[in-house]
Order: sequence, then C-alpha cells, then structure tokens
Amino acid sequence: MKIALINGGLANQTFQYIFMRYLEESTGQRVFVDDSFFFLTSKEMGGFPLSTHNGYEIERVFPNAKKPMLLSEHFPPDVWQYMIVKARASKNYLCGIAEQLLENGIDLEMIIECEVNDGVVAEAFRYTGRKRTTPRSFFNSGVSGVQGAAFYYGYWINPAWFNAYKEILLSELSFAPIADTRNKEYEREIRESYAIGIHIRRGDFVKLGWAVPERQYADTIAKLKLEVAKTPNVKYFVFSDDIDWCKNNAQGLGLAFDITTFVEGNFDYQNNYVDMQLMTMCNALVLGASSFSYLASLLNQEPNFIALMGRYDGLSTQDIAKKPQ
Repeated sequence: MKIALINGGLANQTFQYIFMRYLEESTGQRVFVDDSFFFLTSKEMGGFPLSTHNGYEIERVFPNAKKPMLLSEHFPPDVWQYMIVKARASKNYLCGIAEQLLENGIDLEMIIECEVNDGVVAEAFRYTGRKRTTPRSFFNSGVSGVQGAAFYYGYWINPAWFNAYKEILLSELSFAPIADTRNKEYEREIRESYAIGIHIRRGDFVKLGWAVPERQYADTIAKLKLEVAKTPNVKYFVFSDDIDWCKNNAQGLGLAFDITTFVEGNFDYQNNYVDMQLMTMCNALVLGASSFSYLASLLNQEPNFIALMGRYDGLSTQDIAKKPQ
C-alpha cells in the first residue's frame, strides 16, 4: 500500500497530485490519497477551517484528471467519520489517519519531505512508526522505490516530477474552456497581445512576511521591459488576491495604466483557478513567491514562454531556463 497526503490550496493539491501520478506511472501501482485534511477542516464534520481554501478541488478544476483512490471513499462512511473524529482529537492532526492504520497492523513507513529542523512538519516527526526524510523541493526518484507500505508527507514542488510524465500530466491537468463573458474578454486580450502576466500574492503572505517586496517586482518588470522593447503590442496583466493594492501601487511597480489590465472578479476561492488558467496563456510570467503562479508556469505551453521570479538577480532572460527551476 502506498498513500500520498493531499492538503492545502489548489496549487499545493495539484503538485501533490503530480507526485502521486509520478509514483503510479513509475511503479505501475495505484496509490491511495489521504484526503482527511478536507474533512478535518470541514464545518460539516465539526472541524474549523485552517484557511480560506476551497476544499478538495482537483477534479472540479481539471475535468480530465485521473480519479484518485481517495481514502474517504475506501472506508464505509461511518468508519471514516470515526477515523476523522479520532484524528482530530489526536496530537498528529495531519498524520492521524496514518497513525490509525499503523495501530491496525499496517506497517506504514512515513516519507517526510522537509528541511532540517522544519517546524512546519513537526507533527510528522511525532508519527510513531518508521520514518525517513527527503530534502524539500528536491527530485529524489528513489522515494518511489520504497519497499512495503509507505505514507508520503510533503508538497513535492519540483518540475522534475512533472517533466517525467509531462504529456500525460498536461492532458490530465487541462482546464475546461472559459465560458463566462468577463473572463473570455480577458482571454481575448491576452491572445491578441504579447501578454506579460504578473502574479502578486499578498493576503496571508503579508502577515507571514513572505510577500515579495514591491521593489523586487519593479526591478524584474524594468529588466523585462528592456528585453521586449522591440516586441509589438506588449500588454501587462496583473493577477492578485489584492488588486486594489496593485492599482494603488502601479507606479511603484513600473506599470502604466494604459497598457495594464488588472484581472478582477476571480479571487473568491471558487473561481481563482481561472486566474491560473489565464496565466497559462501569457507569453511571459513574473511569478510571485507562490506555488500558484509556479504551477501556472509549468502548465503554460506558449512558444518561447519566459518565466521569471518576482525579483531580478543579474541574469538576462536568455540566461534563465524557460521553466523556473
């Protein structure tokens, strides 16, 4: 038995899905998905939201995604509810299901993706069964060869997991066509221009001190302007969870209102995936410090696509890989 945890928001869920599919394709073995996070935080199940994420979204956003073997559907509903209640009461919040399987005779070894002394995954280290670590965001193909039952705990954000089975995953992680009038107009604008997307993640990142400073965005945008100076019909498209801040700080970011579109109306945690979909259509993308725009850059298949982080570190765009590493 192999089990992979899925939790967090859309982008993190999708990177975990990519990793799960890597395990399946590289081993020829089906992998279960522990989706208990979405029950542990569900108001309907008596939990409390850990964030404003929109629950499990993979199949809603990507209609061609392979249906995973969810643990919530593997057990009878009353048994699963009992397991959730017990997991919520345990010290190991996200590892509560794994701990219960261990208690019932399944010798699960936990593979923990982490940095040294990473407090974020401290509860994973409280797991009482066998465990080992692998460096965070590092492509370690050896984890697929773990013998016996294994539980994979991590986000697995590295393009190598995706690139190993790229054509399969591009097919599975394809969006449905945009249907609503407002976003179809954004799509038209992007298709009819040399579109530079800019993703600015603020919200909880500001509180956590993770937001990319305005000056770093401005430096990146300034250098990118030089690179595309001779390119006709360049337009900028700003995607953010705080569009008002972006508008108020447009001058400091180096954005001119006459060639900048501030994409609005999608950031409601129901339709924010459409921002990602529109980013996959851009010719260039300035990434925020977020897995959301990073995933968009991987799914973007525009010819000669350029992806830059929201900072400039002395390299020209020709020196930077097409896909961020």
